[in-house]
Amino acid sequence: MEQLTHFFKVAQEVNFNLLALYEKEPLILQTIAGILFALLLLLFFIVRSKLHYSAANKAVEKLESYVESFDEYQEALGKILRVIRGLPSESIERLKAQKEAIYKGQLATMQEMDLVEKLQKYPQMAQLYRDLAAKTTDEELAEFFEKKSQEIVEKELVNAIDAVLAKFAFTPEDVATLEAIVTYTQAQDEEHKEALLERIMDHLKRVDFGSDLNRYRFVENLNAEHLGSIYDFIKEQQEKLFEKGDTVVAAEVLEYLLENGQEQKVINYIKALQVPTHLQELYYRFFNQKGMQDLDFAFIANPLTIQQEYASYLESMITHAWRDDKALEALLENKHFERILGHDRVRQIIERIDQLRKEIDETAMAKEALETAKEAYRLALETKTLMEMREKRLRE
Repeated sequence: MEQLTHFFKVAQEVNFNLLALYEKEPLILQTIAGILFALLLLLFFIVRSKLHYSAANKAVEKLESYVESFDEYQEALGKILRVIRGLPSESIERLKAQKEAIYKGQLATMQEMDLVEKLQKYPQMAQLYRDLAAKTTDEELAEFFEKKSQEIVEKELVNAIDAVLAKFAFTPEDVATLEAIVTYTQAQDEEHKEALLERIMDHLKRVDFGSDLNRYRFVENLNAEHLGSIYDFIKEQQEKLFEKGDTVVAAEVLEYLLENGQEQKVINYIKALQVPTHLQELYYRFFNQKGMQDLDFAFIANPLTIQQEYASYLESMITHAWRDDKALEALLENKHFERILGHDRVRQIIERIDQLRKEIDETAMAKEALETAKEAYRLALETKTLMEMREKRLRE
């Protein structure tokens, strides 16, 4: 008190001039300034705390009434999070009474979102619930928020992924969705990641990547670097379609391969195909239609019984090649000729070719003899004319 009395006395002497007062009593002035600053700071925190509590109580009231969007839920719960340890018991009880409705209401706001957006929103919601569980002092709320934070990512998000994969159209536009799923999966802890990868592969195992052109081209648009093991798995599933022989690859897919330089893949598939109805369909579409002899012979090489005209096709090939000894020899050495036409028919064809050649040779010889005779006759006429002219001159 003596120091304070002395300070005011000095202040009166300098007519409360702060600069003059600071020169005479700097320590006391600094002390008073520090006290005033501390009081102002305390007042600021009290006011801010009051504002936060007020905002939190209003957030509880809003959650009790109507919240329209996911972000509004996040904002309201975020306000509660900042002061949840100091919320009055009345607000805590109201929050506990509404906790299930709040949870279901926020989930409902994401129903119409696409999966890419859900992969962002669900983890945000789960993290906020984990933070609420960690900061609340109420055991019931802590248990609820912790349980729901796990349920959001382990059940709700997984169900959303399952629903999308089950209805996947596998168009080029869906590539980004699959990449988003895999990117999210790769970011999880090892246990959760393995479980999600297994679920994704279970869905993909049921997909026939050769059933239509969209699905086939879907695989072509995938990024191996982004998808890693999932890409390898899908690619392997697709390649198996061409190797097993008992799978149906759509004709439009095979057409696409033929148009894009992958004829051998189609040829190998047709040779090994074990589905008669599909081989018949492909026969009508491709056999003797593409001007590709190797493709036609792939059908002939397949042992399945279907409606076909292989014999007339082979005979036609012989007809076009019978004048060319080398080409004809190469055709007749092909084992399919004898298998399809039979030994006797091949022999008859060879004999008929020989006969045709003999007839041609004889015709050529006759033609040559006729030409020789015509030339001899012409020479004889010329000789006769010359002789007549000579005799006439002699008489004259």
